[in-house]
Amino acid sequence: MSPAPRAAAPRTTAAADDAGLSLVELLITTFVGAMVLTLVATILTTTLQATAATRDRDLATGRVQAVSTSLSTSLRNAADVDLQSASDLTVLRARIADGASSWQCRAWAVGDLDADGTPELRLHTHGPLGATDPVPQPATSWGVLADRVAAGPDAALFAVAASTDPASDLVRVTWSLEVTASEQPQLTDASTSSVTGSAAVAARSEGAGARCW
Repeated sequence: MSPAPRAAAPRTTAAADDAGLSLVELLITTFVGAMVLTLVATILTTTLQATAATRDRDLATGRVQAVSTSLSTSLRNAADVDLQSASDLTVLRARIADGASSWQCRAWAVGDLDADGTPELRLHTHGPLGATDPVPQPATSWGVLADRVAAGPDAALFAVAASTDPASDLVRVTWSLEVTASEQPQLTDASTSSVTGSAAVAARSEGAGARCW
């Protein structure tokens, strides 16, 4: 007896996974990706803005401190001062003791000398002038102490007044300044720092012969 024929094994075909993403899956993937990118961009922008604001605030604060230090230190060693103020330029000059018997002249000028639309505070120091020497006038060659300088909200840039004490002949200089700093205006608003101070012109008067203005 011959063996019974075997039944043919059923032919199986592997399903090919070539359908790709459906439209719904593609839309979901795109939406999630856009959300992630937006979140990353927001975090990055916020971080950059905070960093820029901190840097501008530190810069403005450092500049007003440098201005106040320059004024207070110099004026305490001054014998006399001269203040000239106009609508677009303010100049404070001082004759300052420099050692036991020598003198130097120092001037602070606030004005838009570089014609960039904002006033800056500049400093210039020179020796006593001869009888025919011209008084140095503010120029862009003077050193810049601070950019974007303005008077304080309640006071003038500089003021010079005699002492209220009848027994004293001291002169007191007061100042009120605001300094604005903005290194990256596209990221954050400018930061403003203000300073007010005063100093008595207290040096000895033997420097009267040294001409500064």
